[in-house]
This record gives sequence, C-alpha cells and structure tokens, in this order.
Amino acid sequence: KMRYDHDFRFTMEVQNPFQIAWDKTPYATFADFILSKVQSYGSHPAIIDSDSGKQWRFSEIKGWTEMCQSRLRELGVTAASRVALITGTTGQAVFVHLACSMIGCPTVCVNGFGTIDEIWQLVDISESTHLVAEPQFMQKAEDVKRKAVMRGGGRIKHVRSIDDVLTSDHINGTRTSTVTSTDISAKAQRTIGPLSRELSNTKLISPATVAVAVEDECIDLPSPMSDSAHSCRNDVTIIENGGSEAPSDFTTPIPTGPAQQPCMIFFTSGTTGLPKAAEITRRSLIINLQQMSCPIFGPIQAKDKLLLPLSIAHLFGVISAYYALVNGGTVVTMNRFDAKSTVELVQDHKISTMHVTPPMLQALAYESSANADTFASVRSVIVGGAPLDSNIASLCKKKMALRDLRQTYGMTELGGLCTLSHIECGKVESVGVPLPGMLFKIVHWETKQLMQPNQIGQLLVMGPQTMPCYYKNPKATSEIMDHQGFVKTGDAAFYDENGYVYVLDRIKDIIKHKGTLICPSEVELILRAHPGIDDCAVVGRQDHVSGEVPAAFVVKSASHPLLSSAEVRQYVSGKIATFKELRGGVFFISEIPRSSCGKVLRRHLRQFWDRERTNSKIPSDEGKTAGKAAGGAAKSDGKRPSLTTGTGPKPPAGRGRAKASLSPKPGPTRGKK
Repeated sequence: KMRYDHDFRFTMEVQNPFQIAWDKTPYATFADFILSKVQSYGSHPAIIDSDSGKQWRFSEIKGWTEMCQSRLRELGVTAASRVALITGTTGQAVFVHLACSMIGCPTVCVNGFGTIDEIWQLVDISESTHLVAEPQFMQKAEDVKRKAVMRGGGRIKHVRSIDDVLTSDHINGTRTSTVTSTDISAKAQRTIGPLSRELSNTKLISPATVAVAVEDECIDLPSPMSDSAHSCRNDVTIIENGGSEAPSDFTTPIPTGPAQQPCMIFFTSGTTGLPKAAEITRRSLIINLQQMSCPIFGPIQAKDKLLLPLSIAHLFGVISAYYALVNGGTVVTMNRFDAKSTVELVQDHKISTMHVTPPMLQALAYESSANADTFASVRSVIVGGAPLDSNIASLCKKKMALRDLRQTYGMTELGGLCTLSHIECGKVESVGVPLPGMLFKIVHWETKQLMQPNQIGQLLVMGPQTMPCYYKNPKATSEIMDHQGFVKTGDAAFYDENGYVYVLDRIKDIIKHKGTLICPSEVELILRAHPGIDDCAVVGRQDHVSGEVPAAFVVKSASHPLLSSAEVRQYVSGKIATFKELRGGVFFISEIPRSSCGKVLRRHLRQFWDRERTNSKIPSDEGKTAGKAAGGAAKSDGKRPSLTTGTGPKPPAGRGRAKASLSPKPGPTRGKK
C-alpha cells in the first residue's frame, strides 16, 4: 500500500515497508555471525579459485579461519593492530577478514592493483601495522614498507604473503566433510538458506509507522521464486511530510559499544580528492547481508554459484562474497576480468548468479561467445558500482536471454548496498527501491527542501548500517552527514511515484550551461550508440560566455580508425537539444580513466585542459566546433530524464518513465524572480 498526494501538496521521503528485526543479531564478532550461518552446508564447495583450481568447503572455513588467527597472533597482531590486506579478487581474503574479526582488529582493504604510491597512501592514512598481500603483490608490499621507513614511519611491523598465514599444515584435525544430525534434520529447509529463513519472519510496517524495530507480530513474506515476487510491486512507502525534516517517528538504532568498533576499513574512490578511510562495523556488515537476503529480492539459494570478478578490496565485492556464503552459495573468483574467460567460466561451473560492474557488462555485451546458449544457467545478474547504460542493459538482456538483470546502488560510506529491485522486476534503468530499514530523500541542492517525485535533486540516505565515521577525520565526517544523520551522497537522483530510485550523475559533474543543467550521462548514452565509439565520457569545459559547455572524450572502435571529431559532433546534432551539443569539442584518447568500481574519473580528463593552458599537447583532432543545429527543444528518448531550471508540467500519465525536472523550489508553482 502507498500513501501519495497526486496534487503534489506534500513533499516526500521513500522507504521500504519490509523491516528487519535488527535486535536479533547477538553476535560478538562478524566471524561469529558468518560461521554460524555456513556451518550447516557441510562439504559443499564454498569458494572456488578459477585460476588455480583450489577449493575450500564450508566445513573447512572455521578451521582455516582459526589457523589464520593463530598465525596472525604469532606476528604480534592484537586488537590494537590494523592489518592491511593487499589483494585483488582472491577468495582467501575471507579467512583473513574473519581471523582479524576474531582478534578484534580491523582489516584494512587495499586494492593490490594500485601503484606503490597509491598503496602507501592508503596504508599511511589507515595507520596499518601489518601488511598481508597476495603473492603477486608481495613486491609492492615490500616497497611500501621501505617507503614508510624512508619517510620516518616505523609503524609497519611485518609484511607477509597471504600464503604464509594460510598454511594447510596448521589445520590438522580441524577439517571435516561430514554433516551433523542437525544439518540433516534441517535439509528440507535449506533451499533458501538460514539467513533467508530468518528474514521470512518480518513485519509489514503500515505507511504511517516507520520505526525500524520489529515487534512481536510477524508475517511470512513470499518465497523469492514465487509468482508474486516476479512482478514489479508497489511495496515502497512514500512518506508524506510537509517540510524538510524527517518524520519524527522514524528512528534508526544507533549502535553503541563493541558493535560500533570498526570491523573493516574501506577507502572512498577519491573522486573528490584524496581517498578517505571509512570505518565499517561488524553490525553494518551483518545488517546489510540481512537486508539483501530478504526473499522479496530473490537471494542466492543453497548450491547456487556466484561468479565474482569484483575486487575483494572494494565493499561491493566483499558484501557480494559474504552474501553468497551466508545463503549457501558457492563463490567462484577470477583473478582479472576478461569477457571471453568469463563466458567459459559460466559454462564450466554452471554459474547461476553474477555480480559485475557496468564496464564488465559492456564487455560481455560485445563478446561474440556470450549468448543465450552459453548463459543458459545464469538466473540473475546484478550490476553496481557506477551508472549502467540502458542500451547496454537492453542488448545484454536480449542477447543472453537474461530474465533478471538489475542495478543496485551503494556507497562506501553507506556500509554497502542500499537499493535493489524485486526479482525480475524489469526496471533496469532504476537502481531499485530502498532496502529494509533505509530512508531516502531527494533534496534541492540549494534550498535543501524535499523534492517531489520525478524532480531531480541530491540523494540523501539514512540507515542502520551507515558508517559511524571516517578514520581520524572528524571534519570530513561532519561534512558528509547532515544534522539528522543522513549521508549526503553527492549524487543527482530522483524517484518515481512507486518509490523506485534513479541515480543520474555526480552533482559536481553536472554541466551548468547558462543556468541550465546538463547531465553528462544523457549525452554519453547517445554517443555510445555510435558504432565507431567503444567508450566515452562527457565533461563540462569552461566557457567565458556560457559558463560551461559539453565536451566529449572518445575511445575509437578498432573498426572505425578514421572516425573524426566532426563526424561525432554531427552524429549528436539533432538527437539532443542544441544547448547540449558538444560545443566544448571532441577529444580522442586511448582509454577512459575509471575507478576500480567503474566510475569515470572526470577530474583526470579535465587535466587535459590544464595542460592546454601550458601549451601542452592534447590528444584531439578537434577543429572547429559545430554550428547551431536547427531548433532548440529538448528531445527525450524516454530513457533519460532531462534537467530544466523550471518546474515544468506534471509528469504525463502512462506506463513509460516520466521526465524528471529540477525545480528551484518544491511545489507546483515557480517562485517570483
């Protein structure tokens, strides 16, 4: 059910009516929680390293974890230590995470594919005392320690390979492949995993009640594979609120004591400057796994196989791995993503679920061997880390006959993922609905007042799993949180009448042209449809007359080596409004710079113009910019909302996605000039 005022007399906030009993998580450590969930799966494979062929069974996880804990204690790791885990995608990271959790110290997750300077910076910010690295990153780890010594820091006590802290000789007597009588008696209940069974006892909160805590009365949610879960349902509550304040009856429980101690430390992508170390508590991780495992989202089932090409140094990768494990699924890892190798793994291991980033999905879309036959076993694909091109999504769904392709939205500071669509929903352009316990609002970035449905503003999020703070950075923590505890995501977004959220671009990346706002992703969507363009990014270029004008950085396709800037501008002209055309020029480069999760690093692209001012060479065959195209009205393809400075007409009725607008003031009328 939904409460919604069709006269737009009220402003709105969005939340999911299905709530979780957060108080039913009495686990002393994150390791306790994970081990309690995986023990019932016996000798079934838990982790498979596709490159080495190594496998670890569910019955072995506890033994490997305790052995790793023992080895770390031998190296002097205590609750006061911070262990930097320098890794890529290895599943062995799980044992280090859990071992550190048992000791009581946080694991500092570091991407091993970064440069020595980048890794040293993260180790220095987090004040790590021990380095554990994959064998392929050991030389970098040693160089980082030497650099720390040269800079007068003697904090790093030991550097060890992950193989050194995971030695099978120390696991004698702990392996078991037998299933206990308790496991056998529970066999009939294993189809959706113990965590999903726990969460089938949730309460449907009425629209007027938005408290997170669940009382005694419960109802059963439908099975994730039932017919009622296959359709898009209006299960999201839009909360009417006449002002900019959150409703007084919304209460997010604030963890205190040991639950508030950091379990892991992840780093922000650095799109706004230096990366910051976000502390993620064990309670945050547990709650996020509970949220994702609600049956309405169609969680992984026992004996499913999840292909995980994501970095374990990134929160999306970590949450995905544990999400599979607590529900009895097998995690299949791969060292480096390659589209052709991915198709082979899908066939060899009968993969049922994949978690990928948009660039990975794009590579699969253009891989000739990826088709309905090779992807016959794949039931669900979840995409996150960056906005997904709707054209690529449509191509993949058709080419690989995917019934369930969904986006998710998350952020390091939010403690993991915070949105997901119901299984087989079909709204691939949306990042989904808020997970249980999350409260979303869209605010005007100047007035801070709440926006109506289909109006674009800044996305703010509150939830029980958001990070408590940045590590030793109170100033940055205060800047990202508002006075109510909402996290300012910095993303431009809107939501529709059913509570589905659509994330567009970073606010700082939106182009301001003569008082009109242009979303780079809207222009990029058109550019990527050109057969001669493999990849692209649009950024705002300073203009003394207009303020900013759109400029495109383009990666040519190998099949179109002679593609010119004039051809690109001509292709765009007429497909969008005149003011959105590429008046800033077209620049050809070999690769679009992206973060580890696929986000475009636009600040790196803007550096080309800084070099231009110092007479440095720019990779371009720009020539003259295109003249004005006839007309000037914005043309909408129904796939991207437009931004305007006025409120505009009310969203049209119908099944298609409504156009979103940016209003200077909430409400149905514009203010006086």
